[in-house]
Amino acid sequence: MNLSLRQLKAFLAVARLKNFTRAAENQHITQQGLSLLIQQMEKQLGSRLFDRTTRSITLSPAGRHLLGVAEEVVARLESTALSIEQMSRHTAHRISVAATPLVASHVMPEVYRRFTQRNPEVRVRVVDTDRNHIQPLVESGEVDFGLGIFFKPVSGLHRRRIFECEMLCLEASETPGQQAAPPLRWAELEGAPLIGLPTENPVQQLVDMHLSRVAQISPERPIYNHIPTILSMVEQGFGVSVLPSFTLAAIDQRGLRARQLRDPTVPVSFYQLTAKGRSRPQAEPDFLHTLLEVLRERCTVR
Repeated sequence: MNLSLRQLKAFLAVARLKNFTRAAENQHITQQGLSLLIQQMEKQLGSRLFDRTTRSITLSPAGRHLLGVAEEVVARLESTALSIEQMSRHTAHRISVAATPLVASHVMPEVYRRFTQRNPEVRVRVVDTDRNHIQPLVESGEVDFGLGIFFKPVSGLHRRRIFECEMLCLEASETPGQQAAPPLRWAELEGAPLIGLPTENPVQQLVDMHLSRVAQISPERPIYNHIPTILSMVEQGFGVSVLPSFTLAAIDQRGLRARQLRDPTVPVSFYQLTAKGRSRPQAEPDFLHTLLEVLRERCTVR
């Protein structure tokens, strides 16, 4: 037996109106089509559902037995469908993203401002968290996607490259907001007082791989867990640091300048991390377009 919602609604319309013509109009189908639906139900159930005479249509004993169940099933399905529709509309007007504190504090506010101006009906939630927490948040569905530098693919997650960073050497400057300076070769970092991230950080591992080819890495170099701390230490003249260009968004008003590193040029991809097989927010394309717009403006050496 494989009764459909359409068949059940046709049955209920005939039972309520006691007239095939009016029931067909009620269901927006032809009378022939309605009759076919009832015939299919009767064939599947192996029993007549209506007693028909030239003057009247009444429920048969089997029809009366089916009536209460059909009403309950249709009512529950329609109620559930309405709830799902309302939930979908609610979800369509929300978007949530996880990012590291630097991206969340220096890139996302401008993205948020521009995006909500263009999409005032959409609520945006930004979760600022440690890099290691982004992947679990995406996997659990707590956020729609994560943003950052993810060097390795992860089973069940999709990495989409949305921006290409470059490695920069950041150093103190007497002129706040002066971002650009003459390029620097990696070899020129020999003997420089380097400040870095922990050695297990993938970005630092990339930096150390290139540094080790041209200079000896001091085991005593200062190490800090968070990029904003490194920026403050560099600004105060305690050393220099090699970081991806998305950090440019954080140095506009600081006494820092950025020098592009050459020989070699080292690209670093900035990714969107999403869970495979999960529905996506309707506003996501517009959000990513705005994000890329801000990254190009604020995270590129001028």
